[in-house]
Amino acid sequence: MSTGQDPKPEGLRARKRRATENAIETSAVRLALDLGVEHVTVEAICEGADISRSTFFNYFAARDYAIVGRAISIPEGTEAFAVLDSSPDDLPLGIFRLLFAAIGHTHVNSEVARMRTRLITEQPEAARMTLATLLESSYHLIALVTAWLAAHPEHAKLDAPEREAVLAVSLVHGAITVQMSTWMAGEGDVNAEDDDLHRVMAEYRALLA
Repeated sequence: MSTGQDPKPEGLRARKRRATENAIETSAVRLALDLGVEHVTVEAICEGADISRSTFFNYFAARDYAIVGRAISIPEGTEAFAVLDSSPDDLPLGIFRLLFAAIGHTHVNSEVARMRTRLITEQPEAARMTLATLLESSYHLIALVTAWLAAHPEHAKLDAPEREAVLAVSLVHGAITVQMSTWMAGEGDVNAEDDDLHRVMAEYRALLA
């Protein structure tokens, strides 16, 4: 993902951590598809991923997050503002970058994404869990973006910072939902790029023209 600088190569430790995360999520979603969400246990996930219980909780705070995706812990203060500052006149792009900065990498595992889409389609409880994690992340993100707009009124497009934040966050979530079909068509870990967002935003503008 471009941030105006050449990306640093991903180190061995980061690759190993991502591989473990992928193994946990793959195990969790497969179990949910096979057994039903309500029958999945942390112990079974750990067995499928060949990890310990303590390792599981180093990656996920709860079972549900391994199945449908964690509620993203958005960076706070100057760290978050620095990401939004990287594209001060393109707030959706700043939010897009901030979301992946919070995840810790810009990779989308295509297999996990495909299985989660199927899970949400087949099991209403999984859809409810997904919505809950999305809302949990969104409230924090909207508050942070509102604070950034209040601190940088010169970059605001609207007179109401909170309304602008809600609209921008909603646009980015919609764009990621649209782009997910493309990421799912890949194999393995697919890299999310700034251009992915630019493409969907251009499509939004075409619809509004």
